[in-house]
Amino acid sequence: MAAIELNNLRVRKNGTTICAIDQLSVVAGSRLGIVGENGSGKSTLLRVLAGLEVGIEGTCRIAVPQIDRVYVHQQPLLFRGSVVSNVMYGLRARGIAGAECRRRARQWMERTGVWRLAESPSRQLSGGERKRTALARALAIEPKLLLLDEPLADLDDDGTGRVLEVLEELSGTTVVITSPTSPPDRLVTDRVVLNAAMSPS
Repeated sequence: MAAIELNNLRVRKNGTTICAIDQLSVVAGSRLGIVGENGSGKSTLLRVLAGLEVGIEGTCRIAVPQIDRVYVHQQPLLFRGSVVSNVMYGLRARGIAGAECRRRARQWMERTGVWRLAESPSRQLSGGERKRTALARALAIEPKLLLLDEPLADLDDDGTGRVLEVLEELSGTTVVITSPTSPPDRLVTDRVVLNAAMSPS
């Protein structure tokens, strides 16, 4: 079953095509790597899949409700306050509170290696810690479609290992990952390369 089907997709800004996909099908539960240089349309494609782009041309069918999609930016935005309050944000927005909210937050913070920072102010985090906190926040709400913009950038060896392990073990979640270079084999099950002309090669 396909979670994503794109045909003749075009995104244009000020008359310029910034993303073009002739055909793309993503199987539910798979992990797809989108590889390409800067300007090839990788981040724009993630925005399309997240439902954040308007006025697109072509066909874009996504068999996942928008509420079950999460887009983690390359430089994720964290709210003011503690790390744990950031990770609990999405859970609280969905009506999960109290001990269950904290339990779920802790589960993913431990898996991504940021539980030791639970009470630290988010503004004091390094780039890699911010990225792992944002990933824990995304995973805590158990999305069906997880969109990750360069998830391994800014991570040290420990952080990279933890993120790879977590993503590798996800089940029931379709993951789309962008990267300027080919992701590790263990991270993705399929790859698509976008060239400078914004079309798959």
